Amino acid sequence: MVDKISTSSEAASQVVALTFPVDKHPRTSELNNRVLSIAAKDGYQLYLVGGYVRDALLNKVNGAAKDLDYAVAHRDGRSKPAMELATSLAAQLDAHYVPLDQKNDTARIVLKTGEVVDLAGCVGGSIESDITRRDFSVNALFWDPEQPEKIIDKVGGLADLENLSIRAISEKSIIDDPLRMLRAFRFSATIGATIEKQTLEWITKHRELMKDVAAERINYELFLTLAVRNCSQSVVPLANSGLLEVIFPELVETRRVTANAFHHLGLFEHSIETIPQLESRYSELDSWVRTAAEQDLSFGVSRLAATKLACILHDIGKPSTWDITPEGRHTFYGHDKVGADMCVIAAERMKWARPVEKFIVDLVKWHLRPGALFHQGPPTDRAVRRFYRSIQGDLPELMLLAFADLGATRGPGLMGENRTGLEKSLLELLNGYTLYKEESSQRPKLMTGTDVMQLLSIKPGPVVGQLLTALEEAQEFKEVLNLADAEAFVKTHYLQKYSK
Repeated sequence: MVDKISTSSEAASQVVALTFPVDKHPRTSELNNRVLSIAAKDGYQLYLVGGYVRDALLNKVNGAAKDLDYAVAHRDGRSKPAMELATSLAAQLDAHYVPLDQKNDTARIVLKTGEVVDLAGCVGGSIESDITRRDFSVNALFWDPEQPEKIIDKVGGLADLENLSIRAISEKSIIDDPLRMLRAFRFSATIGATIEKQTLEWITKHRELMKDVAAERINYELFLTLAVRNCSQSVVPLANSGLLEVIFPELVETRRVTANAFHHLGLFEHSIETIPQLESRYSELDSWVRTAAEQDLSFGVSRLAATKLACILHDIGKPSTWDITPEGRHTFYGHDKVGADMCVIAAERMKWARPVEKFIVDLVKWHLRPGALFHQGPPTDRAVRRFYRSIQGDLPELMLLAFADLGATRGPGLMGENRTGLEKSLLELLNGYTLYKEESSQRPKLMTGTDVMQLLSIKPGPVVGQLLTALEEAQEFKEVLNLADAEAFVKTHYLQKYSK
């Protein structure tokens, strides 16, 4: 938390003695010093704003600054100072120039080292007018290099930072850019803050404006939020605000599915409860599970973040498959397949990268499979190995979803021995995968796809892959021991299943 600060003026507009940790002072950043030097020679006035100032005060800047944000003005009052300066900086720093928004005079340069500098022209030509159009008070603190031992706060951001409160500067700031509603929850998650009551009311009031925001911008904020280890403190109020249902209208119908013998919560609440349940189990699992989950699926999207979204969406197929038998039992036959198909549609609307789409669709499609293995008692070794083989590298995340789903399901029909038995079985299933992988890595590959095609004189196609999968399974159970066995197995299997 930021240290207690003595002010030199009113709380709403403060100039305070510097409280940056010694190694986080902006002047310790070589990149900042280079940018300021180039800008000063050409008459630009720069102010370091937002993230760096906020995170330095919270002591959250690690190592050299990698991302700097500046508000830009010019002593001659030029109309597009940020884009002009960005062009000059890119040339002098051998960086890539990215024009972000010509109308609003925002640009970015990306250095070969991966460092990023964002520049935005001061609205109204001055920093004082510019600050009032920013999103949240904690992001409106700024540092003026001409007053290097001061932090300037025009909107009460220091008090909010000290209290870890996310407060919108104005209702208009949310209307001007509705994405800021989602950003509020992202900042809440990343700095461990709560969203101030008035700001939450504005978000609820204006949530429908999110429909006009580009999917790519929504994805960026949403997946950053979900990537935070303990984001449930933000996801729950996000759900309560109704904003999540604007982004994913597939969730709207889940509110009408009631609690039942297995589910102590209504379906919408159950879906959201999977997030705190996943997070409560996460640190208890072996490190290899966490290592796998924290890898990236695609740029800016970790497997863990995508798993959490799959948790939220895993039961969206239930409303259309919901039935209540004469005995009062709730059924949802085929909801896994229906939900996966709905996720395909959501993926197209949200413009997810192909790896993200496949991952989320597969988790939703498979989410019943871990528990289903144990419906009729302990599964056979063959059934478990077939499960491992079909899920492969997505198994850690599928099991995270299974644990989250179980944790959010606490109706009377799934308590006592039934619950503890299933919990133990799921944990054994997860832990058994490491041994399976080790055995698989040591097993020799007897035939390739090319070998199969030459042996059978067939062309490339799905049959080749299916034959190789069957061969791998036969090897696992020592039904095939050498190349001669493999060739005989492939021939026989092909004649039995695929030959006319």
